[in-house]
Amino acid sequence: MPALLLAAVLALSSFPARAVYNERLIQIGVLHGVRALTIKPEGRFSLRDAAGRWREDLLPYKNYRVVIDGNGLVFGRYRLQGPARLVPQDPEATILVGPGRYRGSFIVQPAVDESLTVVAEMGVEEYLLGVLPHEMEPGWPREALKAQAVVARTFAYYHLGKYRKSGFDLTSDTRSQVYGGVGAENEAVRRAVAETRGEVLGFKGQLLDVYYHACCGGHTADYGQVWGAGAAAPGPLRGVKDRYCPKSPLGRWTVLIAKADVLAALQSRRMIGGKLKSFRLGRRDGAGYVRTFLADIGGKAVVVSAEEFRKAAGPTVLRSLRLSSAKLRRHGVEFVGTGSGHGVGLCQWGARIQAEAGLRYETILRYYFPGSTLSVVDE
Repeated sequence: MPALLLAAVLALSSFPARAVYNERLIQIGVLHGVRALTIKPEGRFSLRDAAGRWREDLLPYKNYRVVIDGNGLVFGRYRLQGPARLVPQDPEATILVGPGRYRGSFIVQPAVDESLTVVAEMGVEEYLLGVLPHEMEPGWPREALKAQAVVARTFAYYHLGKYRKSGFDLTSDTRSQVYGGVGAENEAVRRAVAETRGEVLGFKGQLLDVYYHACCGGHTADYGQVWGAGAAAPGPLRGVKDRYCPKSPLGRWTVLIAKADVLAALQSRRMIGGKLKSFRLGRRDGAGYVRTFLADIGGKAVVVSAEEFRKAAGPTVLRSLRLSSAKLRRHGVEFVGTGSGHGVGLCQWGARIQAEAGLRYETILRYYFPGSTLSVVDE
């Protein structure tokens, strides 16, 4: 677990003088495995080789086609051996690449399979401006956005370097956090990031491995039960009862998954194939999340991993494993449940409802991560 070098340890209920924060650069893989691409600088950028010994100024608003050429790149009319770096000459300059518009420096890397990887490089605080609008509605209360900013920042610092073998720190999709560039930036997000600048969650002197989800449905999940193979989770990730989020629109739902789709999900995970004769809830954990299903498939009794089944069926189809029933009907299996997401860590709807009730983000974080410390990270 990454060490947390604290400039100051801050009580969640009060805030002393802010410590010095040395912001880290972060590299985000925004495109990966493409054979060719078009880059359009929207402002002044210089094109440089990896060693920084060569430089050409690019024309603003001109399209540059980039392809592999042997071990190097053809970037418009320029040829480079190895990676190319694009450096903004104006802090507000942006680049249009693929479907997104981004700010910061860029690295275009050729891979051994003759594909291209595009990496955006920026400070962590700049990165968060492109994360928050995609992970929480910007129109939600400021204290909820601030809680989300702290958790997203902690996630980024904890997972720095996770994809280093691919040439970057984090992906721009749901494998890490969704980063959409500058397109969705707005003033509410800027204020939430600025007002929590540098703040992260820790536990026993180390960064906390934080998570978040849309709605827990009444109780957040124990990390050890979801991903830790039953191992004991640290105190802040053991799950807490939530009296707020059941009031949300995701507080209760019903979905019917067709028999064919249930069998397809089972077969895709190599569970078993055959005629579906029964399907019901199995074991629950202490927070009320279903961990197994019991099924009769082809006349054989089968214990099905609930987490694996949900992945195969689709997490947007089976919103949560906090289920009250699963019954085989004529046309499929009817699931009745509450909440949305894996259930670990920050419940976003619960955070919103707490913020609407006037609670501050420090209180919200203490509620969902009991025993954690709110700190300014200094690396």
